[in-house]
Amino acid sequence: MKLKISMFALMLLVNSVNIFSQPQQSFCRNVNIYINQLAYTRDSVLVSTGNNCIVTDVNLKIVNVTHTWDSDLRFYLNKGTTGAMLINFAGGSGDNFINTNLDDSAATPIASGTAPFTGNFRPYQPLTPFNGLPVDGYWRLTIIDTTSGDTGNLAAWCVQITFICPTGGIQTVEIPNTYMLYQNYPNPFNPVTKLKYSVPQNGYVKLTVYDELGKEVQIIDAGNKEAGTYEVVFDATNLPSGVYYYKLESGGFSDTKKMVIIK
Repeated sequence: MKLKISMFALMLLVNSVNIFSQPQQSFCRNVNIYINQLAYTRDSVLVSTGNNCIVTDVNLKIVNVTHTWDSDLRFYLNKGTTGAMLINFAGGSGDNFINTNLDDSAATPIASGTAPFTGNFRPYQPLTPFNGLPVDGYWRLTIIDTTSGDTGNLAAWCVQITFICPTGGIQTVEIPNTYMLYQNYPNPFNPVTKLKYSVPQNGYVKLTVYDELGKEVQIIDAGNKEAGTYEVVFDATNLPSGVYYYKLESGGFSDTKKMVIIK
């Protein structure tokens, strides 16, 4: 007996495999960390899901590293006692790393890349040792400058973690290393728009909308949040056209952006 599956049913089956997945996204900005010559330069991000989640895949994105001689540098990622060398003396004089995605599934090794290494590359050592580790804890990026007489700067980086939790479902999240309030989309809008923000650590978050005169219109999100990126929908059906502002407050961070309602 042969089993026949329609194309529509097959599409449903394929889509159902990814129903618990989320796309990887970048939520990083300038951190301005000087890369010292003949020294170890480190930066860490604290991941806290609180759900006993386990790593199934890790990627790392170097958003922006500038250096006068990139081939003097080594990059490492560590989680506790587990680590991997990401880059080993790649590039040359002032080649830099701009939006460099390090992914075990990439076809091109980072050693075969060319400046500014934009795109997907396979790291010098695989990131598979991190699979099976707890998600929660500190993830550390280390850059070693092996030669004197050079200068550099780490502007931004992100760790991308795919994990599975005891409650079921596979999720992919990127833990931001800074606070960030994004421009709403669409903008201008009528009557609904989306507001997105990132917080690098657990804490209280408040997202408030104000009118052009600074009067509070609505608190659209407030409460304790885990580190991560969030998106909320703002419905302005009952508001007149005009200029409005939305403000994010969390952990001593505060940022405000403008949005426009057109009806």
